[in-house]
This record gives sequence, C-alpha cells and structure tokens, in this order.
Amino acid sequence: MGEIALKSKEEFRELLFIFHGYGADGNNLLPLGEKFAQAMPSAEIRIPDGLKVCDTCFGYQWFPLMGEDPITWEKSFREHSDQIVSYVESRMQEKDISYENVIFAGFSQGAMLSLDLGLRCGARGIIAFSGLLLDQKLIIASQRTKVLLAHGVQDTVIDISAMRATESMLKSVGINVQSAVSANTGHGIDDYMLSRAVDFLKSL
Repeated sequence: MGEIALKSKEEFRELLFIFHGYGADGNNLLPLGEKFAQAMPSAEIRIPDGLKVCDTCFGYQWFPLMGEDPITWEKSFREHSDQIVSYVESRMQEKDISYENVIFAGFSQGAMLSLDLGLRCGARGIIAFSGLLLDQKLIIASQRTKVLLAHGVQDTVIDISAMRATESMLKSVGINVQSAVSANTGHGIDDYMLSRAVDFLKSL
C-alpha cells in the first residue's frame, strides 16, 4: 500500500492519519496534510492509498461501494476493516504510541472509516469531511474522543442530512462533537471547513 509520510516538525507526540475518498489516492490530500502539519507540528502525518484499485473508476478505494444504501456500505466496510486496522496499528507500533495520541481525518469514504475506527478505538480526535457514521449502533470506546463534522449544504453525493444524523447520534451518547457547515459548498472541502479543521487540531 502506497503512503505519504510527513515527519513531525517538533518533538513527536501524535500520529495523524488522513484517508482519501473513493477514486482518489494519498496525493489527492497532500495539501490538506501540509496544512495540518502546520497546525499540529508535533504530529507525524500518514496519508495512505486505499486498499484496492477502484472497481468503477480511477484511483483507490478502502472498501467497495455497492449501490447507495449505507447498510450495504457498512457490511462492505466490515469485510475490509481488519486490513485497515492492521495498517494503522503497525504504524502505531513503529512510533510506540496508543490510540489516545492518534487522530483520524478523512474525506467522504475516508471520513466514514475515520469515524468508525476513531470511535471504536478511542482515538483522540476525528475530522470527518463530507462523510457519515455507517454504524448507528456503534459502541463508543471512549468519551474523551473529540469529533469535527464538516459538510457542504450543496452536497449531492452524501446529503447533509447524513451529517446531521451522525451529529445527533454522537451527542446522544455524550461525545464532544462540533460541526462546520458550509452553505455554498458541495462534495468537497472549502476554506471555511479547512480553517475549522485547523482550529480543531490546535485545540486537541
């Protein structure tokens, strides 16, 4: 699996993973990684390529997206989640850190897996751009985990209602969750979302 690594600019303390969306690769989110490196200079940033080449388009995928049903997506993710966890934990072992010093960020499909992994494992923070929580009955590992959900109102790929449902579910179980909603943005990351993500990292 290909991977971009940005070493920490200061004494290493955190490991920050950034997961791309369906049909992209690590290079697609390198500019985001560079912004995050400035916001959190003690973090080493890893931006991997997805597990497999996409079934229907260029780039990579973390798990096959069959149809438009999140229940089907969740089943597909479960079939591949062990490989993703193995990758994450191999990097954690290299750096000798625990999940309380790990941050997950992702866009679209990468946001889905960031939310699931981060909440299930008790990561320090999660940034989810244009995503949703696949498992609405997810058992939360730690209430210390902080979450930022960023979404565009004009998103026609994943409707903002999915973000609202995720936000409501997390608040109902006591998770510290913030939202960054951009009125004129579709399925993407605009300057407002990016600035909120940078502020979120600085607050961790």
